[in-house]
Amino acid sequence: MCIIALFTRFRGLNFAPSPLNTQNFTLKNSKTVLLHLDSSQMLDLWRLHAAYLPPLVGATLSGREAIDTKAYFSAEFNRWYRRLLLEAPEQWLKVDEISSRVKLPPSVASDSSTPLILPDGVVRVVSVRLGSWLRKARIVTDPSDPLILRQLHPYTRATSSRPIALFSDGELRLYPAAAPADRIVSLRCVSFAEGSYDFDDAALAGLHPALQPID
Repeated sequence: MCIIALFTRFRGLNFAPSPLNTQNFTLKNSKTVLLHLDSSQMLDLWRLHAAYLPPLVGATLSGREAIDTKAYFSAEFNRWYRRLLLEAPEQWLKVDEISSRVKLPPSVASDSSTPLILPDGVVRVVSVRLGSWLRKARIVTDPSDPLILRQLHPYTRATSSRPIALFSDGELRLYPAAAPADRIVSLRCVSFAEGSYDFDDAALAGLHPALQPID
């Protein structure tokens, strides 16, 4: 049977990895499941959802000048996962509240911001709010963004009603700066840990067109 015929035959089916024990997932609500996978489990999942290969449990393979599929797929799903952490909707990701792990510095920076050094592994800031602000900050990741350039002038700087936060190179700069005796009310971030994969199973739907259900 040709590959196209197989894809047509499989359209609309719900592909799933080999059964996971209850330690490998968390029920977020009635519709979504947050997966917690190690490298081996992620490889099995990737083979099923992206490569259409079953887990090779107990199999011994040998060959000459063969492609190292494990290394190939590992590189592939690591690229996919990094992009997922940076671009996916917040509800597909494991978002941690880390406000208790980050301290406000005693002084304001020369650009009238409050710089925060975030824990290792943080790759994305979802939201941040200081006690003196009236709302959460708008998150910016490009230092050359016009919003950041406006912070150089006192008449165009961010205010407590429209705060700005720049996340770049592991540092988070808050505009306007923290007030005396201020505190971090909330700081929600997404982190990357080598060999660990945490995401909602809904993210798997976009891996291959053949996995999309038929309308």
